Amino acid sequence: MDNPYAEQILFSRYMDGLTIEQVIREKEYTMASRHFHATYELYYLLEGERYYFIDNETYLIKSGDMVMIRPNHIHKTSLVSTTRHNRVLLQISGEMMNPFLKACGLGGMDDFYGNGVRILTLSEEMQAEALHSFARIREELTKKQRHYQVAVRLELTNLLLSLARYQAPEQPAGENQTAQTWKHTKVHEVADYLTAHPETPESLEDLAGRFYISKSYLSRIFREITGFSVNEYKNICRIKKSQNLLTHSDCSITEISDLLGFENLTYYERVFKKYAEMTPLKYRRQMRLQG
Repeated sequence: MDNPYAEQILFSRYMDGLTIEQVIREKEYTMASRHFHATYELYYLLEGERYYFIDNETYLIKSGDMVMIRPNHIHKTSLVSTTRHNRVLLQISGEMMNPFLKACGLGGMDDFYGNGVRILTLSEEMQAEALHSFARIREELTKKQRHYQVAVRLELTNLLLSLARYQAPEQPAGENQTAQTWKHTKVHEVADYLTAHPETPESLEDLAGRFYISKSYLSRIFREITGFSVNEYKNICRIKKSQNLLTHSDCSITEISDLLGFENLTYYERVFKKYAEMTPLKYRRQMRLQG
């Protein structure tokens, strides 16, 4: 049977703290995986157009755009109109890069990524430079010659510096590049509300009533655009808020579970581990060690 997505993986390479891959998809494709992870993401679109849902907003990404996403932001790409797209994706660990950057006199990954979403529309010259960096990283990870991991870090640092210096038309997140269809707007309203009120006990039916939409239609368009059910998205918002409380407050884990409206501590710990890949207690200890 033919692959319905006609996926062609041009390359996929890995080292501790970094993955890089280039994929072409010829037919309709929407990410099935739910993205919420602790790595920095660098997404470069060579061909095609994609909708890119990030946290509670959807951006229209076109050929030549570079998307930079900090850890633990909810995100997903989906179809616009054309089906073919060709992209390069890097997942970068802060634990791998930050000591190296600081040894070079740089602040760290957060300095390059900023506080929000960075979407850069690259000039032809900058596109060529980015592709050259990707090729060099691929070559180093393929040949694995002596000190190749240092060479990869150096090449990645050079690319990040070039992106940080890039002065050509950066499209500010939220201006002109956001999807403006009715269903995107409605989903963003619900996502905004859940982000601001993750502890709400409201059911799907309650939320549908609040936003003047049918329960079944809200359920369908929310999953279509975000990749999550409404309840899954609410749980992720609760986990993100609990991570902040675990890091910056003295509330006990039981108190945090109650504050965020979880049915019981066991359920909170299970949901937290599903999305953060560790227990709340381990997360708190890890954050305090890093602090």
